[in-house]
Amino acid sequence: MRPLSLVGGLLAAGSLLAVLTAVPALSAPADTPSPEAAAPEVAPTALGCDSAETPVAQLICRDPKLAAAGEAMDAALAALGETTNDTGRAAIEDTQTVWRARRDEACPVSAADLADAKMTKTRGDCLLRVIRQRTMALETERNLRSHPVADLPLSVTGAAARRFDAPESQPAPFNRKVALSTLVGRWAKADPADRAAIDDCRSSYLEIGTDRALHAVDSRLPLFPLNGTLAGDGDPVQGIPLLPAGPAEGAPAPLATLRLLPADSPRLDRLILRMEPPATFAAELVRCR
Repeated sequence: MRPLSLVGGLLAAGSLLAVLTAVPALSAPADTPSPEAAAPEVAPTALGCDSAETPVAQLICRDPKLAAAGEAMDAALAALGETTNDTGRAAIEDTQTVWRARRDEACPVSAADLADAKMTKTRGDCLLRVIRQRTMALETERNLRSHPVADLPLSVTGAAARRFDAPESQPAPFNRKVALSTLVGRWAKADPADRAAIDDCRSSYLEIGTDRALHAVDSRLPLFPLNGTLAGDGDPVQGIPLLPAGPAEGAPAPLATLRLLPADSPRLDRLILRMEPPATFAAELVRCR
């Protein structure tokens, strides 16, 4: 049985996206080391954090809380792996690859962040939150596997539903008019898990002016800075195309689409930015406070 190891996913992963818990790849047995296991992924502790391959790995190495959270997730991953076979463990590894991408999008860390004490704390808090969320998800999955439905007593009471209809999804209530002007202001990228702002609204933000001009800044993303103008005849709830800034011949192709998810209170609104193909970037934003 192959043990699950944290270091491959937490210290060496360096992809763009996420919600947005750092977990590793599955390593081979100690007596038959794989190329991944032979890589210097465990070296940061011994050689210093600066030897870590990515800014994320350096930050995790430097912060004892992040390191401890990573070890707890490593234990949860290993315990989950004990509940299945090699095929199941390979599937777990695939989910960790997806999760690492979402972690890196939700909590991106750059070399510049490591030189800024405030940004280091912000990024560290984000990583700690998603690592703990992932650990809880792994532990929940293990508990469910250890108590399958067939082992639970069957109990039918008078309160049991007579029909097993799927509940209808209820849209978020809002009792206000929504227009293009509703989007005006500055927005920050949000954690997809709890919708808390993960950017500081100063070095990374999306701003929409009263003239429908849009300006987005994020030094960590090659697509940014992003400049354009919102189409004047769109519905924010259905989606508004973002057109290139400046004059263009013919009908310009949209750069992205903005869609508002309104709430009863404007401060709880959410904004979805989705770049047009071939770009694959998408983000959820909340209003800067």
